Amino acid sequence: MSRVLIPHETAWYDELNAVGYYGETELEREIRQHVRSLFPDFHVFPFKTKITSRKTNEVNKPDLAMIRHDFTAWGVIEVELGDHDIDHVLNQTRTFADGDYNAPEIAKYIKEQMHKHCGKNVGIGRIKNLIAAELPKILVVADDSPAEWQTKLHSAGVDLCLFQIFKSTRGHHIYRAFGDYPTVPARQAHCKPHAALSNTLEIVGTFQFRNLRRNKRVDVVFDENLTRWALIDDKGRSYLRFIGKENPLSANKTYTLFADRRNKYYFKIS
Repeated sequence: MSRVLIPHETAWYDELNAVGYYGETELEREIRQHVRSLFPDFHVFPFKTKITSRKTNEVNKPDLAMIRHDFTAWGVIEVELGDHDIDHVLNQTRTFADGDYNAPEIAKYIKEQMHKHCGKNVGIGRIKNLIAAELPKILVVADDSPAEWQTKLHSAGVDLCLFQIFKSTRGHHIYRAFGDYPTVPARQAHCKPHAALSNTLEIVGTFQFRNLRRNKRVDVVFDENLTRWALIDDKGRSYLRFIGKENPLSANKTYTLFADRRNKYYFKIS
């Protein structure tokens, strides 16, 4: 059982699924309540419409959908409990991945949902163009997942985000989210391993770090790991030197370093 200590409260928070029962409806309600913090660059709304697979004709209903604020991408979200069978999850997400999204009908439905749940009055043509242009990304949001979930979902082209709820004995909640959840890069640059120095990346081009600590330490998230680096400027070039015992990045790969709109930093393999 996972626990979280909040020192200034001198209070422990226990994982909610260990101290109480809740179902998918309650989990979805918690996600929707904090969706602006979880997905700050997206409009998120209920998406309870039937989707038919173009390959198998199987029909399933997702839970939520998301549209990026600039209307350049969209996705379908399936909320799941971690004690469900992975085959059940894969069956549903396969339907959404190759679903028949009738652009005029779906656009009309989304327009209504965005007006009702997001307070946005968006032109139906703008939504229709997005739906017609590309299939949605598929995201599973779960409160927990066995080890096999991530491997099998990623093999199917489905992202997995974990959203865990913790509760104190006073009835207060805190939340933990990690895994694959969409971020919109505000700034980005390529990074490559230094030719001579181990655990050191060279930033190719210019990249502006904001809100740096005085000692020029930078926290960067990579594959669910929070890594810490020292920023070094030398002769017009910038480098990141790993601080810690075990560097999770490979010395044989290149990476994209990007910052989101909240000035949080991330590495992704490029």
